[in-house]
Amino acid sequence: MNPFNDSPLTFEELQYDCLCYLTYQEKPVKASRLFAGYEHEIQTKRLAEHFGVEVGHYKEVSFDAHCIQELRKRAEPIGADDKFTLLKNSPFALRDLSSFSSYAEAYHQLMLDIMRQQLISTELVLHHSPVKRIFVDGGFSKNPIFMNLLAEAFPQIEVYAASMAQASALGAALAIHAHWNPKPLPNTLIDLKFYASPSFS
Repeated sequence: MNPFNDSPLTFEELQYDCLCYLTYQEKPVKASRLFAGYEHEIQTKRLAEHFGVEVGHYKEVSFDAHCIQELRKRAEPIGADDKFTLLKNSPFALRDLSSFSSYAEAYHQLMLDIMRQQLISTELVLHHSPVKRIFVDGGFSKNPIFMNLLAEAFPQIEVYAASMAQASALGAALAIHAHWNPKPLPNTLIDLKFYASPSFS
């Protein structure tokens, strides 16, 4: 997540891996790093071993709004004082997998825990920024549970999944497009899938 943001970094943001990069026009771009993909890889291996399935079994798990609702009913509350502890430490790593009735239920909990971290990390850079859209590329863009939870977490922002793995690199090229390529941009350069905030009623 890296929107344009002219506000200076606070000590709190620096402490939790929020940095500023510069555009080629020397404008600051605030970026918050969360290595959720690595956490996902570690925990899906743990889930596969516990439930006796293939490591990639999560790809067969569909988004289940009812399951999310039930898991939230028994979730422990998180106070404002320990949100950055949550950002630095994986909540799911401490969970007893035997408390889940199925792989699907446990995987939904993993995605809920990752989204709790993602929400904190994203809010570090969204603070006072006029961001209207979020674009997700890479593995999580193909994860319907992650994408639906992200859309729910930011109902006032349009959330899109990008069809290509390296959309960030494409974005960098597009930012300087007018300075190296006089041709107009094709409308079919990248496919986007819009995710609306899901209903949990």
